[in-house]
Amino acid sequence: MVTVLTASSRTVDPRLVRAYRRLLWIYPPGPRRDELLDTLVECAPPGRRRPALRERVNLARHGGRARLGRPNSRGIVVLALFLALAGGFLGAGGTNWLGWQASRPLPVGAEAAEISRTIFPGLTVWGGGDAADVVSQADGEGIEYGYAVSWVRHTTATRDVAAYTAGVRARLEAAGWTVTSVDPPLDQTDVVGAHPGDRAAGFTAARGELGLRFADHYWPGRPAYDGDGNALYYLWQQPPPWLAAVTWLGFLPGAVLAWLLTGWASRRLEASPVMSALATVGAVLAVLCVVPFALLALAGGTGLADESAAASWAGLAFVTAGAAVPFGVLAALVLLVAAAQRPRPRFPRGRRWAATWLGAVRRRSPLAVGLTTVASLLAVLGLYGVVDRHLMPGSCTPSVPAGIVDPPSARMGDRARVFIDARATQDQRNLAEAAIWRGLGGSPEFSGDPRSGGFAGPFCEHGRVRAEAAETLPRYWTVELASPGLFGGLAAETMAMPGVVAVQHF
Repeated sequence: MVTVLTASSRTVDPRLVRAYRRLLWIYPPGPRRDELLDTLVECAPPGRRRPALRERVNLARHGGRARLGRPNSRGIVVLALFLALAGGFLGAGGTNWLGWQASRPLPVGAEAAEISRTIFPGLTVWGGGDAADVVSQADGEGIEYGYAVSWVRHTTATRDVAAYTAGVRARLEAAGWTVTSVDPPLDQTDVVGAHPGDRAAGFTAARGELGLRFADHYWPGRPAYDGDGNALYYLWQQPPPWLAAVTWLGFLPGAVLAWLLTGWASRRLEASPVMSALATVGAVLAVLCVVPFALLALAGGTGLADESAAASWAGLAFVTAGAAVPFGVLAALVLLVAAAQRPRPRFPRGRRWAATWLGAVRRRSPLAVGLTTVASLLAVLGLYGVVDRHLMPGSCTPSVPAGIVDPPSARMGDRARVFIDARATQDQRNLAEAAIWRGLGGSPEFSGDPRSGGFAGPFCEHGRVRAEAAETLPRYWTVELASPGLFGGLAAETMAMPGVVAVQHF
């Protein structure tokens, strides 16, 4: 311990002592800090006011290692490094998410109406609205900025693809947009069965942090129920220029926190080989949840599949969101095991009750008692859920939607269901599915067997429906929406079809 007498007799600058004391917080709590402080002060040359850079690096290195305990183990250092890497990725993902919260939403209201009037003057426009900041690309190979799609049914004007596209481009440039690329002419040389009258044109533009892509497709000679194409545009919000810096600023705090928690758990469990082994397995699984996935995502580059493709760092929050859940669960379990670890109590001989499970719980900490109680309650609730949802036929009275169902909670939902009467003919189903495609509903999946698992999900949140009641329920398609605002156009197309009883946004 550095005494006042020792410090004053050597005329050590108090600022140096305070700086050393702050640096020694790198070491775990204990007498080692005071011993090192004594040594550092005794060895400091006269007149020094602050620690040398070499001393700072040395203390950081050895203090970080001391945090991990287990001086004879190299494996704990490797494991801690990987856990720090995982924590750094999650920290960067968290700050990336916070940075995106400061970005502007996509245009709505008057601003969105102004863009639609510029592109489609005098036409009814479906779609628009807001969208997620980052989404997966359709092929799953990368990520892209979330976009909102707006479209119109073909008119005589929009079917003249080249002239209409040129007019849209001129109007946007007059409104302050900059055209950044123009699609090459449609090439159907290698397309089998191509129609000679097919036409397509498009371009990309930008204004501020908004990106826009316009496209017009015309496919003559198709049946009316299939539609002959449409004209549409995408809008997306590009990230602010400071987002990259903000994203990676979160890496270091996440990595340091993961290292410190790893060291605390390691020292806590050092005396128990069994608990250490269990914690190591959990930690390895936690690392595998984040590190390989994040490294592969970052190594994938921007994935230039289209103009809205996003840099991998821009979507780090999106990339790590799914991995963060299992990592957090496993990390919480390891820390819980470390927190509950206590020296094994010594029970007096002849006290048989102390050797029982109940006696052991009574002898342990209140935390163990609380965990046991919570686990028991969860087991009872889980058993009740299994019985209620799977073992009790008729425990649910189905609720059938009607008309257009678009609750406020589904504002950012990217899926929909189209319900058709159980007595609908095959022709009516075909017409309804064609209307889904016309309304830009992608990958419709039809649920037509009331005996299949999950069929009653849209009608009952809990319980089972009796077989005779399930037979009368409407059949339905589950539809993917490229952007949430497309639901309105989808509903307008499908509700006009015979047999369709409801369209639901979720």
